[in-house]
Amino acid sequence: MIRDFDDADAEGASDLIAEHSPWFSTAEGTRHRRRAVPPRAHLRYWVAEEAGVVVGWGEAEFDWAKEADDVGGLWAIVHPDHRRRGLGSALFERAAEHLSSHGARELRCWAEAASAPFLERRGFSPGRSDHLSALDPRLVDTSRVATLPDGVRIAALADLLDRLPEVHALYTEAAADMPADAPETNVSLDEWLSETIGSPDLDGELSVVVLVDDVPAALSWVNADRAHHLADHDLTGTARAYRRRGLARLAKLEVVRRCAEAGISRVMTENDSENVGMLAINDELGFAPYTVATEWVKRPA
Repeated sequence: MIRDFDDADAEGASDLIAEHSPWFSTAEGTRHRRRAVPPRAHLRYWVAEEAGVVVGWGEAEFDWAKEADDVGGLWAIVHPDHRRRGLGSALFERAAEHLSSHGARELRCWAEAASAPFLERRGFSPGRSDHLSALDPRLVDTSRVATLPDGVRIAALADLLDRLPEVHALYTEAAADMPADAPETNVSLDEWLSETIGSPDLDGELSVVVLVDDVPAALSWVNADRAHHLADHDLTGTARAYRRRGLARLAKLEVVRRCAEAGISRVMTENDSENVGMLAINDELGFAPYTVATEWVKRPA
């Protein structure tokens, strides 16, 4: 049976996603996003249920952080034991219909290579690709963060909650410059406070901001599931005026150090294939390839 998602489904749905996909998911994070994304996202979730167990998941959402208002993202996953029964197709088609009913003229779906035939049959074409990689932070030499350049200090996000408008300016500038077909330039302070800062997954003690002469200049943030010893990078970036100083590397190294101290055993990161600088930092720190995800795109004929 396929039906609308209910908050009580969050544990089962998040376990399904976390176990059978490379993407980070927690029950509280799922509930939070449902409440916190702006109405223009038209966010909707569905589940496939058999004998009271969530065996499939579907989602649809307009890319509310970008200025284009007609680009919809969708995704579906089914537990391996329940595939080849039409559940994935039904979830995916329901998501596509939802987006089309709200005016979507372009559909986008991130997927691993195994999903290529499914998406090709539905008129999608491959676009950008992201490299997902992982490392055990406990095995990384983080001694380089013991000595910082003059005027530079690193603070936990949790220690800067009284300076969030400044941090928002840094975050949105860094996000806007990430490689993408359309930049993220449509995130107001209030929306960011609700959706990003308000997320129960965002770990304020493990996420850091680099300050230069007390000005927020770079950051590296992670979502964390400490109970399962997992962390997933949210964003690493530097304000334009402070680039080419190695600040993003320092920030990411400090996050790795904090994760190791917190007992995290796996940190995941995801970067566009064109983000050569960040991919080089990942290689230097010891991140190992995990998988490659492709963004599949369907546009009007």
